[in-house]
Amino acid sequence: MGKKVVIIGAGVSGLSAGIYALQAGYSVEIYEKNKMPGGECTGWNRQGYHIDNCIHFLVGCNKDEQLYKMWENLGVISDSLKIYREPYFYCMSMDGITLHLWRDLEKARKEFLELAPEDYKELNLFFDCAKTLECVKPPCDYSIAHMNPLQFIKLGMSMKDASKAIKEYGKQSMEEFVNRFKNHYIREMFKNYFNSKFNALSFVASYAFFTSNTAAIPEGGSVGLVGRMLAKFESLGGKLHLGIKIGKINIVDNQVVSILGNNGEEIKSDNYIWCADPHYLFYDLIDEKYLDKNLKYMYDNPQGYVSNTCYQVAFGIATEEDLKLPKGSIIFPCDEYDVAGETHNFCGMRVFDYDETLFPMEKRVIQCNVLQNDENYAYWFGLKNNINLYNQEKQRLADDLRLRIEKKYPQLEGKLIVLGTYSPVTFTTWCNAYKGGYMSFNPQKGYKNKYVKSTIKGLNNLYLASQWIQTSGGLPIAAASGKFAIDIMNVGIIAAIFVNNTTLIMVPVISSATAFADFISSFICICGFLLITSELATVIVTATSITAPRQPMII
Repeated sequence: MGKKVVIIGAGVSGLSAGIYALQAGYSVEIYEKNKMPGGECTGWNRQGYHIDNCIHFLVGCNKDEQLYKMWENLGVISDSLKIYREPYFYCMSMDGITLHLWRDLEKARKEFLELAPEDYKELNLFFDCAKTLECVKPPCDYSIAHMNPLQFIKLGMSMKDASKAIKEYGKQSMEEFVNRFKNHYIREMFKNYFNSKFNALSFVASYAFFTSNTAAIPEGGSVGLVGRMLAKFESLGGKLHLGIKIGKINIVDNQVVSILGNNGEEIKSDNYIWCADPHYLFYDLIDEKYLDKNLKYMYDNPQGYVSNTCYQVAFGIATEEDLKLPKGSIIFPCDEYDVAGETHNFCGMRVFDYDETLFPMEKRVIQCNVLQNDENYAYWFGLKNNINLYNQEKQRLADDLRLRIEKKYPQLEGKLIVLGTYSPVTFTTWCNAYKGGYMSFNPQKGYKNKYVKSTIKGLNNLYLASQWIQTSGGLPIAAASGKFAIDIMNVGIIAAIFVNNTTLIMVPVISSATAFADFISSFICICGFLLITSELATVIVTATSITAPRQPMII
């Protein structure tokens, strides 16, 4: 087994792969195209204010979870680190009425039922399903794409309590979910947080992460998380090279023999792990014939697999005065405004004040975002060809949103400073992100979740790790993918079997669960168990909420 590993990309998946590879005894070097590590999980300072790029909440903050152990091993979480748990998932303020999806599920249930007794049945169903979905945990022991049938069954059984929620919401869009309710305020509460085409189960499971207390924010936010991972990586002997973009991959006889950096350096290694956006790898650097069939299917069917992206603006609050603003994420109705040719009448914003080391009273931040899709990306990409027009449009929208925030909260009038504006193409510029995606594919109604293997068929020493190996993506998926790549490379997915006492044959130990899905599902049903198959990635939504997207650093 070759002992040197070169990793391309110093985001969460790359740093995770680097740490696990070092712990497995490899020598490791990471090459990152940007001047700082973290990828989309980063943050930066503007005008004395801090903009957190990524973490809305991190799944895996309960000590009794496997995810916690993974984060602990990566240096992200420790007993001495402060953990912030905000009081609610989000709230809506409308017509003098405020609704909260409280972390305390029963408190939220009471508040909703008092407002909308006519929705007694549907509301109780929603909160009951959220409770049952607390069993859902992103897998970090084995990759779903490489699980053998027994591992797949074990995973399904661990989440069997989710069966009720899957039955009710697994095949529904958010629009269909909203239409189940009668009360106007309940409908607006649920309608204006996620995109109408998003899967309803993702929404309910996201809330369940809150009610189970697994969702929280480690001290230091995104920069703190990455900084601790980097410190762990370097303490183990890893080397990080910044500002080097990979421009060529040399392949001979099913082996990567070297990669070429934009500085002219030829980089040789025994093994390589691609921890950046895979679209750039397969469509710009190597042949499409190497594409995993599931990944190819998602690229070939963009109508069914939408990239999660957004427009976003960050405001600094220019006062030390306590303005009595709500905490966390808020949505509210507002005057109409246009984004990429679409009209909106709700505004979503998030107040960043939870960590005094990042957001002291005189340096609080408000971030406002508008979810965007593939069609919106085309609009922004077209504008990018005229940089003046592109910047004018970003600024226009920032001004529109500032006015609506000030109208809702008059105490903010004259106190908001535009720190930065970001569009879907920003994500592409910063991270080569496919169609501006800050998270992985979001399957639309009628399309199944897909899992991508860490191995690349036809290449013996190149592996994949990124949030793009699983639909929805997010930080736990990214970090676990780095671990999976090393597990598969280190243990191999091969075993030696002696035939006729003499002949050594190499065969896969871990086989894809896809071919066994129908059989397993039937078997489990007969036994009275639930196997979560196609819905698994849907309920395993991300540690970074879809509605609090990552904002890249430039453009």
